[in-house]
Amino acid sequence: MSLTSCGYSLRNSHLLKAKLESIHLNLSQPNSEFSRILRRNLEQAGIKTIILDTSQEASSNKEHELIISSEEISTRPVTINSRARAAQYEMRVSVEITLKNRESILVEPEAIFVDRIYFEDIQNITGNQEEVRIITSEMHQDLVFQVMRRIESALN
Repeated sequence: MSLTSCGYSLRNSHLLKAKLESIHLNLSQPNSEFSRILRRNLEQAGIKTIILDTSQEASSNKEHELIISSEEISTRPVTINSRARAAQYEMRVSVEITLKNRESILVEPEAIFVDRIYFEDIQNITGNQEEVRIITSEMHQDLVFQVMRRIESALN
């Protein structure tokens, strides 16, 4: 309620809404955090989302269909500390997207990803786990913004 009253809206979401009234989402992980954030952001932009079951076959009467592959999260050590343990990690969250309409493929299968580097404090394991959870959540949000910008650029 307070976000609405302060005039908050997604950056350029009015442009996306003008070009897209509804979208069919074909999500390989429909209950993941990424999928929930994507649906919420599309709906906040005024776009009606229709979730397709993975068993549903693509039908030709859909205006636009966004296909999103399984989310992949990878972590690799970047630096080593004096005890020969990883001190810094790089985390990557990625998905593959495809955008189709009735006539053609607007976005060929394309991998979209976000990278972050974080430090691991071996003295504070609980704090590290919370930090990783927060970083992952922020990365999901950044990934959703990339997907929405990609959709908007494909519709131009």
